[in-house]
Order: sequence, then C-alpha cells, then structure tokens
Amino acid sequence: MIIYIAAYNGSGGQGGVERVVAQQCNILKNLGVKVIILDKTYFKISNKIRNKKIQVALYPILVSLYLTLQKLRGVTFKVIAHGYCSPFYRNDILIAHGNMKCYFQTVMNKKPNRLPGSGLLSFYERWAGAFSKNIWAVSNKVKSEWNELYNINSHKIKVVRNFINLAQFDYTDVNEAEYVTFVGRLEKGKGIDDLYYICKNLPDTSFHLVSSIPAPQNFASLNNVLTSIAVPYAKMPEIFKKSRVLILPSYYEGYELVTIEALCCGCPVIGYNVGAIRELYAESFPGVFIANNKEDLAQVAYKLISLDNEKYYHLRQTIYSKRELFSEERYAEILTAAFNEKK
Repeated sequence: MIIYIAAYNGSGGQGGVERVVAQQCNILKNLGVKVIILDKTYFKISNKIRNKKIQVALYPILVSLYLTLQKLRGVTFKVIAHGYCSPFYRNDILIAHGNMKCYFQTVMNKKPNRLPGSGLLSFYERWAGAFSKNIWAVSNKVKSEWNELYNINSHKIKVVRNFINLAQFDYTDVNEAEYVTFVGRLEKGKGIDDLYYICKNLPDTSFHLVSSIPAPQNFASLNNVLTSIAVPYAKMPEIFKKSRVLILPSYYEGYELVTIEALCCGCPVIGYNVGAIRELYAESFPGVFIANNKEDLAQVAYKLISLDNEKYYHLRQTIYSKRELFSEERYAEILTAAFNEKK
C-alpha cells in the first residue's frame, strides 16, 4: 500500500507538525507501507518559488491536483493530510492540529483577511474538512472549533491527541532544577508580551527562553533571562530536567507537544486555558496549572518555584508516574487500526 502524507514542511524541522509527520512515517514504514511525503519541496514548481506567501497559497492546490491525477491514473493509495495542505481531495484522514480561523480571531482579535494569508488558509482548511472522510482533531477544543467555525459534522471528527517517544523524555539524571523555562517561537501568539511582563516582575528568578528565533530587543535589558536559539531536539530532555517549571503564556494552542514533553520529564507546566494545558487540567492531570492573566501567571510561577525541595520533587515524581498516557505506542495502535480497517 502507498500512503501519501501531505504536510507543507514535511518531516523536516523541529515544529510540532513536522514531528508528528515523522512519527507517522516511522509507524507506517514499520507496517511495511510505502510512505511518500508531499511537502513543499516535492513539486518542482513550488520548490522554485522564493516568495513564501505565494508558495503557501499555491502548494495546497498542487497537492489536491496531484492526488486527483494519481487517482485518475488508477494508482491505489491512501492519504493523510495535515491542516490546509490538501483542501480539494477526499483525504482518508485529515489531521486538525488547530483551527486557523480561531487562531487569527484569538491572537489578532479580528476576522481573518479575505486575501491571501490567514483568510485563504482558513478557506483551505474549511474545504479540507468538508471533503475529507475522517478528521482527527488533536483536542476536544479543536474538534468543537471545526464543528462551530467550519460547520463540519462532529460525527466525522475524532479526537486523537499527540503522543511522544517516552524513551527520549524521562526522569533519569534529573539535576537541580534551575530555571523557569519557556519553549516556543518568541512571537505574539505565544504570549511574548506577557512573558516579558513575567520575567521583568520576577527579577530574582532565572528564566531560560528556548526558541527558533531571537528574543525581541526589550528582553536584552533583563539580567535574569538566558536565551537559547535553535536547540537540537535531542537536547530538549536536558532542558526540561533543569527546568523548575515550564511556562507557556500562549493565547492559542491545539495540543502542543512541548507540554507533554515537559510532563514526561516530570516538569510542571503552567499556562492559560488553551491547548494541552486546558485538556489535561480538566482531567486533573498532576502538575498542570492554569492562570487567568499575566499577573496570575507570575503568581502561580512564583508559588511553584518557592516550593521546598521535598514537596517539589514529590510533585515531579507524581507527574512522571502518569506519563504512559502520552506513549507513542498508543498512537501506533490507533494509526494501525485505522488503516487495517481501510484495507
């Protein structure tokens, strides 16, 4: 069997979507399936386009057209599409990592643009949802967003969360926890302004910001902030083991991998009522804390870093004991069952 995976960045890079794509590839290849990744470099025409906005706008059309032509040629295959990447083909499974329309409305506090950009990607997502046979939403919140904002029948949306390789993220060699850590792009959607407020108002606390891009200039004036750029994924477990707490002031998330990666190292996590934090807090998962605003976030962070070591490390061990919930072996079972049904 051939399975096409449509994802703009493919399995390259360290983003959450790319890591899920890589995970899907490994699972399917272990089943003896031929996996072909349809990313932006797969098509010569899109690979030659240097303007990213034009490339992003054209890529989903190329994917849809290519898959349709393959079907007309009589090629037998299945398709896993990620988000907006295959909007005009009847994909077997569509992975909904979030909702572009909800993201834009939440972060920018206005409706998406109708011209190329957020509005076009929302348009692609809506049609991808309409055409796809099955949708796997990464959280209950994302499922409700696709149902309410895109009018997708909830009966074809199944919640399938993100999972990780537990062998990579563990509790061994946990050192003295030193930092309050942030992991993510230092941009508006990740709550960069709130993060600056928290760092500034806890001057005696050491912060470690791990990002793919440099911090804004105003962070340079803070003596309690260490910034690390482009840390290899293999080094992330060491980051979490040295973290007193992971802080995520994001305004919008789907089901962010960074939260479950931290928890699998026993590191507590605090953030707003979004993404994996929202889902796990509702399920009373240990070590997950929700704040209502930046002032509250700073207070919760301070309480956690002020815990005496006996209570703090007991909390870490309690978190660690629940980590099997996130094992990628569960994802392998779900993905295997899905394609066994389709044979």
